[in-house]
Amino acid sequence: METLLVCCETIRDEVIQAMARLGLGYSVRFLEGGLHQSPERLFGRLRGVLSEADGVCGRLLLALGWCGGGLEGLTTGAYETVVPLTDDCLTFLMGSRAARLEASRPATYFLTRGWLRHENSAVREHERIRTLFSTETAALISRTIFAGYQRLGFLDTGAYSLEEAEADVGRMAEELELDIARLKTDPSWLEELLTGPHDDPSRFLRLPPGSRLSLARWRLIFSRRGGIEPEGK
Repeated sequence: METLLVCCETIRDEVIQAMARLGLGYSVRFLEGGLHQSPERLFGRLRGVLSEADGVCGRLLLALGWCGGGLEGLTTGAYETVVPLTDDCLTFLMGSRAARLEASRPATYFLTRGWLRHENSAVREHERIRTLFSTETAALISRTIFAGYQRLGFLDTGAYSLEEAEADVGRMAEELELDIARLKTDPSWLEELLTGPHDDPSRFLRLPPGSRLSLARWRLIFSRRGGIEPEGK
């Protein structure tokens, strides 16, 4: 059975690393980063990809979280679909909702190299602000943006150089008086998506051909297990 993997460009590093480690050669469709910030665009992009998958694969692995509700109402094609029940890719890479919550204390702005490269993050906004305002004004605006955070937390996935990634945000962290932390991750959720089995209903949604995705599926899991509520409520 031909397997197609669809995932966000943001986790390309980690997906390529996991597939190499597991000796997998799936066809992969990477979606451009930042789509979760526009659920309508994400929905449209995914609808096209799911339609194109008809007749191409017998199983589609959708390595995405709820991502702002962009999956709401999508209908799958003539193939089995497996989706991880996660709010976003950061929780997915950390291995569990419990791990994400634990790492959130103290208040943490989570990052990976992929997040820095492909997302319209607050880090990019800080860089843009610095080009528009004086150093003092830019710092004041950025401190307001990051007012709820005490540190920047890089996920230590082993798929990129932490030293280089930390250097990219070092000046900003110093200006805003934010600590930089390295956070443990667990690749088991990603690896289980890639290899199966997908029989844990608290971690995966396994859909037969012609199924419709609904936020109700995510809400049921989060209400039972606790944790981070999906966006797009």
